Amino acid sequence: MRGGGKGQREQIARDILKYLLHHPAAADTFEGIARWRILEEVTRRSIASTEGAMEWLIAEGFLCEEKIAGGRTIFRLAAGKKKEAELLVKEKEPKKPGSFRRAAKG
Repeated sequence: MRGGGKGQREQIARDILKYLLHHPAAADTFEGIARWRILEEVTRRSIASTEGAMEWLIAEGFLCEEKIAGGRTIFRLAAGKKKEAELLVKEKEPKKPGSFRRAAKG
């Protein structure tokens, strides 16, 4: 079996053990374990990326936050931002990596 660097291999090994400790009845093939490991990793990265994008959308006034029962928060398009949001969505590429060009107001 191949692996990444020692640090990466040890982290993946810990992740596998953590999962199996939390799910003692779990059993899977090598491919099955690799699939859920990849899925978990992609999900973790996706959550971090989504959080950053949402923070930007909130700061720019595109999203409104609303507290709901149970202390959870939901997000919706801010009133009056539809046209600006449509222009932003139509842009092909952001000016700088990680940031959007301000859409023309109208």
